[in-house]
Amino acid sequence: MSRIRMTYPTGMVLQALAAGYRYGFDIASVTGVRPGSVYQILHRLEEAGLAEGAWEDAALARAEGRPSRRYYRLSSDADGAVAEARGRFPQPRGVTDVIVPDAR
Repeated sequence: MSRIRMTYPTGMVLQALAAGYRYGFDIASVTGVRPGSVYQILHRLEEAGLAEGAWEDAALARAEGRPSRRYYRLSSDADGAVAEARGRFPQPRGVTDVIVPDAR
């Protein structure tokens, strides 16, 4: 696992993932972080071993008439990064704990 730079947007994305938000546009809407930035952060979190991502079943997306989503979740190595994010930054206003079924 490599170390990531804990910026404000990274902290917001980590807190959203910890609360149960699973895909980029959902995370962007609750944190206020631009979607393009959210996806860059999610990619960096994956590279650092702090998040895991997987594409949903394409048939499910087609049945709902939308593009396939990439769903993310925190890895078991993310506890320290989440604690740091919570300690340094306030919880994003739109973030509340959610129960999201694992789409994989």
